[in-house]
Amino acid sequence: MLHKPVWTGIDIGHHSVKAVVLKQNKGRLALLHYAEVAFSPVGHAGASPGGGLHHNSLSGPILLSALRKIRTLLPKRSVRTVLSLPDSEVVQQELTLEQRWGQDIGTELAKILAGTLSMEPEALSLDYYPSPTPGQGTTDSGLRFQVFAAKTHLVDARTQSVREAGFEPVIMELQARALLWLLEYCHRQAITAMGANPALVCLGTEEADLAAGFSHSLPLHRTFMLSRSGNAPSSELLRQLQHYHSLSPLTGLWLTGRSLSDEDLALWQQACGLPVAFLTPGQVFPLLHRSPAVAVPHDTAWARAAALAIRGALSC
Repeated sequence: MLHKPVWTGIDIGHHSVKAVVLKQNKGRLALLHYAEVAFSPVGHAGASPGGGLHHNSLSGPILLSALRKIRTLLPKRSVRTVLSLPDSEVVQQELTLEQRWGQDIGTELAKILAGTLSMEPEALSLDYYPSPTPGQGTTDSGLRFQVFAAKTHLVDARTQSVREAGFEPVIMELQARALLWLLEYCHRQAITAMGANPALVCLGTEEADLAAGFSHSLPLHRTFMLSRSGNAPSSELLRQLQHYHSLSPLTGLWLTGRSLSDEDLALWQQACGLPVAFLTPGQVFPLLHRSPAVAVPHDTAWARAAALAIRGALSC
């Protein structure tokens, strides 16, 4: 008997590892399991200087221990995994490549990007897709590509830890960009309380991920540090949201993650000038087994791990 595909999204955060397991069920993705394992306090010591949001400052043994514990909490079939890197660790550029017969596009793009970064091409892990000018497939000078690249050693270290814990990493995505897949899935399932073109903000413990324009050729996905007031939107996030709204009118804003009061929601609505509502796991996924083991806390950044699992299910 053939089993329906099962996908696991693993979100490696500042203070814990979260995993969401999804399974195809009658045309929808059902929540099969959710688990979270916190890091020990010593795991946060020694963050490296210039490490951005310090996602990679955890020691290998501490991360591996948490991943192995997560593995024991999940169903045996939940090995196919989608991971993410913080957007701050990924270079995003649009590059133009002259057309030549028989060229290896990936190799050529890696050479161009490595040259601009003063690095060796082998030091970059790279992904790309065509980025044509509206109404055209090519430009006068050649083909245009949207390129995403990260340091190979960062990608290898993360995937190696996951493999050693018993998972099979299949896809690596950007942390904030993954939320576009959650927005797309909500659209497919007609979860339309925020209209046809909503934005989504996932509130973590120290930062917020913003995504919008899932159906557009130039979607928005960025990570912002939280404001000092905690639950209020930061001025930088607001500026980016309002700028994108002027280019591609948004119909509403979903908030996930940290639990917010009615006053907090009203503050976001006033600041953004958009309808605002809290998106819960129950709105997105039916449960296959009604038990506390698969209940997802509303006041956690569940959306990142869920979006990664959706990324695997919708693209493979």
